[in-house]
Amino acid sequence: MMPPCGSRGHRRPHASASVVYDRVVLLLGTTHHLEDLDRQFTIAEDLSVGAIAVAGGAGAPSAYVLADGDRIARVDELELAPVAVLGNGKAQSLAATGGGLLVGLEGAQLAQLSLTGGGLSPVESFAAVPGRATWENPAAATPDLRSLAVTPTGTWLVNVHVGGVWRSTDTGRTWTNVVPPDDDVHEVVAGGAGVVVAAAARGFGWSVDDGMTWQWTTDGLHAPYCRAVAGAGDRAFVTASTGPRSRDGRVFAGRLGGSFTVCRGGLPESFPYNLDTGTLAASGDEVAVGTPDGLVWRSRDGGESFGTVTERVGHVRVLRFG
Repeated sequence: MMPPCGSRGHRRPHASASVVYDRVVLLLGTTHHLEDLDRQFTIAEDLSVGAIAVAGGAGAPSAYVLADGDRIARVDELELAPVAVLGNGKAQSLAATGGGLLVGLEGAQLAQLSLTGGGLSPVESFAAVPGRATWENPAAATPDLRSLAVTPTGTWLVNVHVGGVWRSTDTGRTWTNVVPPDDDVHEVVAGGAGVVVAAAARGFGWSVDDGMTWQWTTDGLHAPYCRAVAGAGDRAFVTASTGPRSRDGRVFAGRLGGSFTVCRGGLPESFPYNLDTGTLAASGDEVAVGTPDGLVWRSRDGGESFGTVTERVGHVRVLRFG
């Protein structure tokens, strides 16, 4: 269960416990716990972390966690502070807005949570976007909101699996389809200065105009099927594989508009599975990737070299720098 406000986790021994990172904090969410990897501190146990949203702005960033599909909490130093109980177990994705959180729900429904009171409210305009009846999810009975992103200018980007990417510049009052459903997007991530990146079945996508128009490439990838993506400035990182049930997943690095190269330097060139949505993160020169068999690999030199920073910790669902 999620610990009540004020309860604390505990330190746990790590194989690399002597390594201390002092630039950014890397949060790890697995199927059974939440951890601050920089301070080797387990913040909460007995919960499955589905998403982590980092809110920037003035002062230190805040991080919010989606637990067990029905609870949202704020990471308050080394403990969790409860924010909201959704009560239905159907939440899938999370993103921070200027005054609250966007919450993606099963059935491709979108909701907004105010952090100043008012509870969870459906974004009714998204429930009315055209073409919803044609959305089909090959992995479930109903379409998902697989990922959400909010750009520094306040643009909302909603990744429907499988129903394309939808964009709103007026806090959800109106919507434009900017990536068609056939592209089968698995993750969309907002960067700085108008840059947005995406991982899709057709390859790596990027936008330099706040998600309005998109370019796509598979240049340098061993296969086009991409599941996770991260961006840092004009650099991008993406995971690619040969398909949904691949036995050959790899991590690639490149620059916007350029070719990708596979990451090595201590990182396995190939993994016997897909590296999934949410398990790749980047910030400045920091890059991290987590695996379903419970390893986290981290680079501090822009992906040139990697080392493991945990022993096996359980199925990694999400990594985020904050």
